[in-house]
Amino acid sequence: MCFFRKRRARKLAEKAKLAQVNQEKQEVKKVEVPKVEETKVQETKVQETKVEPVVAATEKPEANTNKQEKPKKYHVSQNKEEGTENFKKWRVRKEGSTKTIKFFDTQKDAIAYAEELAESAGSSVVIHKVDGSIRKQDYQKKE
Repeated sequence: MCFFRKRRARKLAEKAKLAQVNQEKQEVKKVEVPKVEETKVQETKVQETKVEPVVAATEKPEANTNKQEKPKKYHVSQNKEEGTENFKKWRVRKEGSTKTIKFFDTQKDAIAYAEELAESAGSSVVIHKVDGSIRKQDYQKKE
């Protein structure tokens, strides 16, 4: 069986499974709830009290989701974007960012600047070669 036939068969199976799930959901909705007769209830005064929400065991409380994130590493690499005024200059960036913090003419100057930033932020520096591969990475935790 060719690739496209297998893919088509897989899609049809997924659609059938989805249709079955939808049908089961509709059947659940069709279940009738027995009607309860209304009775008269005397009105009573109720005091308002503060009720704190209960967190289910499967849910994670918000305190755990706001964990302190590790400080981002600083990367020293060469700018490969042709046509820019800083082409082939060394740059310092924060990990995951597309914005360059500062450009330098030499790699040595860029490393010195990145080390100052990392020391003040409590993070580390990753130094890249001209081809982009990692030359040196500090694995020690700064505390």
